Amino acid sequence: MASGIARGRLAEERKSWRKNHPHVRGWRPAITVKQILVGIQDLLDTPNPADPAQTDGYHLFIQDAVEYKKRVKLQSKQYPPIV
Repeated sequence: MASGIARGRLAEERKSWRKNHPHVRGWRPAITVKQILVGIQDLLDTPNPADPAQTDGYHLFIQDAVEYKKRVKLQSKQYPPIV
């Protein structure tokens, strides 16, 4: 459910951006960077199996969710954020 909310908020922001281009005076983003990052995290935690972006990850998620989560955690350790 949270991923639906995140997707909805991102879609609203995209529409707002198109309607009120940033060069228009007074335009401000409707969502924060934190909300975007939480939305991305949520999408990674609960991918949409009806619309896969990567077929390998999709098949693993469908066939073995435990292994999928294990590989996601492994990759997050291999590629830590640069601080």
